[in-house]
Amino acid sequence: MLKVRFFTLLALFFALNACVKPKIYRAEVATRQATENREKVLVQELLDRKRETTELIKQVGELNRLIGNQEAEIQDLNTELSTRTQKLGESSSKLASEKAALEKELAANKAELAKRNALLQRIQKAQQDRTKILGDLKSSLEKGYADQPDVTASLEGETVLLTLPDKRLFDAKGLEISASGKNLLSPLAQVVTSRPELDIEVVCHTDNVLPKDKTLQDTWDWSLRRATNLTRLLIREFNVNANQLTPIGKGEFYPLTSNETADGRQKNRRTVLVIWPVLPPVPLAE
Repeated sequence: MLKVRFFTLLALFFALNACVKPKIYRAEVATRQATENREKVLVQELLDRKRETTELIKQVGELNRLIGNQEAEIQDLNTELSTRTQKLGESSSKLASEKAALEKELAANKAELAKRNALLQRIQKAQQDRTKILGDLKSSLEKGYADQPDVTASLEGETVLLTLPDKRLFDAKGLEISASGKNLLSPLAQVVTSRPELDIEVVCHTDNVLPKDKTLQDTWDWSLRRATNLTRLLIREFNVNANQLTPIGKGEFYPLTSNETADGRQKNRRTVLVIWPVLPPVPLAE
């Protein structure tokens, strides 16, 4: 369009050239030149605007791509957040369930521990009571034989053992209870008759040399005769309940030492009263 105007003005110039004054001509040329310059500026500005527009369009496209990427990332993050929230809920539920199970197990363990502690206390109490009963019985026997050092009382398991010296208990033949033997049995009889709940095993031992008595068949017979003689004397002389006494003959078969010497045989001939008190039962551990 600008070119058309230019050629139109040029034609008009040539047509009127002959009659146009120089001053007017110069003015017209200057105006035309200014117009052309202005046109060039406008064209350049138009080109600049086009380049700017192209650049802006490019930037807008990049921004749109960036926004699209960010929206996709945001969507991914929302999806991941939703997934994690769901998993967190499941984990919380699982943790709560596990916590409840552990608390239940802990309560059961505490109850079991309390039960076992109670059982342990009952066991300890029973053991203490048993120890006291045995200790009191031993003390009673030791008190009765305080002035007789050759008589010994000891604890063995659930029993009290009272060992009596053979020389003082039996006569020279080693069968019948001697007069000193009766005196020796008196403290024992006092304890036994005052405690009808006691059970006593009258256990007699011998050496391997039988006394000169044709009625004895062997050392078993000898030891049992000694035990029954002692038992009968406790019943007859001291009114001990026969149900509390059990005579036992061990013969020569549980020696303390060798029977090769007279001293050894004397040590092997012995009488032990195994006394069983009534003890409270110990609760069984479950």
